[in-house]
Amino acid sequence: MKNILIFGDSNTWGFDAATYDPQLGTVKRMGWEERWPGRVQMLLGDGYHIIENALNARTCMAEDPYFPRRQGLESLQVALDANAPLDLVVLKLGCNELKHMFNLTAGMIAYGLEKLVGECKTSYYGYPPPQVLVIAPAPTHPAIGEMMFGFSFGPDAHAKSCELGKHYKELAKRNGCGFLDCAPLCFELNTVDGLHYSKADHAKLAPLVAEKIREMLG
Repeated sequence: MKNILIFGDSNTWGFDAATYDPQLGTVKRMGWEERWPGRVQMLLGDGYHIIENALNARTCMAEDPYFPRRQGLESLQVALDANAPLDLVVLKLGCNELKHMFNLTAGMIAYGLEKLVGECKTSYYGYPPPQVLVIAPAPTHPAIGEMMFGFSFGPDAHAKSCELGKHYKELAKRNGCGFLDCAPLCFELNTVDGLHYSKADHAKLAPLVAEKIREMLG
């Protein structure tokens, strides 16, 4: 059995922006069979065990005062320990660092993710460290600054998001990781916030991830 930890944010959790009620603060989560980690499990079938660890508003390194306890590095350390032994860790983060209050360049966001890659190289209980697959998130909608969460992400988020792919590819190469980029998939996103993936986007991503996992783990 190959044990695979998928570690991500709301676009891994399955945040369905079409159901979000800003007054009540409620949202529906896409079903296991709809969001991409569940689809990956179904595509891989027996012999592969997907462990989903996704959290809304999760960052790589940044501390968000409005969403406490979402800092990725600390929770990754716990997840690696709790789920050892692991054969592969899939890291898909970086969108939440696009918020203008963090004032981070795309390169600095990638540098934060690289810290998580380094953490994955830790050996727990004498088991070999897992391999790592880095996934660059899809660019946001060009007009995200004018959409529902525009007050948080601002007008520069889209341009920065378009640069993440090249930086993630470089860090993956430096660290001997697998790499996938969501940008070429041309996600439709949604018309509400321009940030979260549609069900069709999840369906697009899953086959590529499953194929990459098979390539890396056999």
